[in-house]
Amino acid sequence: MKQTLIGLTLVNAVLVAAPVAANSDHSAEKMMNEHGHFVTAQRPFQQGTHIPFVTSPFSPSKTMPEQCRNPKVEAYIKAWEAGEVNFDTIAADDSVPAKNRGCFTLDDAGNVLTLERCDVTASPVGYIWKNLSDWPTTIGITNGLPSDHNPHYHGQPECYYAVSGRARTLAEGEYKWMETGDYFYIPGQTIHNTPIEDPAGFGVIYWYPENGHFDGFKYYWRNDVKYLRPAEAAFDEVDVMRKAAMGLKPYGDNQEYFDKKLSEAK
Repeated sequence: MKQTLIGLTLVNAVLVAAPVAANSDHSAEKMMNEHGHFVTAQRPFQQGTHIPFVTSPFSPSKTMPEQCRNPKVEAYIKAWEAGEVNFDTIAADDSVPAKNRGCFTLDDAGNVLTLERCDVTASPVGYIWKNLSDWPTTIGITNGLPSDHNPHYHGQPECYYAVSGRARTLAEGEYKWMETGDYFYIPGQTIHNTPIEDPAGFGVIYWYPENGHFDGFKYYWRNDVKYLRPAEAAFDEVDVMRKAAMGLKPYGDNQEYFDKKLSEAK
């Protein structure tokens, strides 16, 4: 397994996992802001680069954070907990075009691939996802084997609900375990990262509260903030925490470590 930009499609995911853009026309739609006025959604290139917070000020918990409340997501979680759906059977709503309702993964170069069958072992990077909704809230679900994920941030807040396994996620200035049944809230403009070490893997339902149309989102990676010194320093701090918690080097230099973990999963 070669490491790649896991997490931009989530993410996400995942963690970093995130959905495929559903329809480029949506980014020009009129949407109502918090003041009750209709505004045109910005495209990614129109969004400024902000200096990120280093970690979420919150930790994983067994209670859904108030910021994450969403009826559609809660219905998905209720069905999951009742055993009515699993990763293979959970279905997207009508806001996701038919072409985006399969399973997706990445190749070694970070390109999005469509899988003929929803099998995480068929992924070149040990990580797959499905899109569940794109409007009015972007929602997806991931399934991952041991794999590294690239620290990143974006303007939209994000929520996770762990559906399987466990992994350490960047929270309250360190990497804390997120177990099956845990929720996690990440405010906007906050770096997040969830490498999957456990051979049993890790999966989450992820969503962006009150934010839809994924094609209007802008993700920021270390390479996107080159020479923006405070942002570079924030990513440097994340590298220190990755090493302290898991003995990991900066993202991209841990192939042998995760190859070993992946072989244990098989």
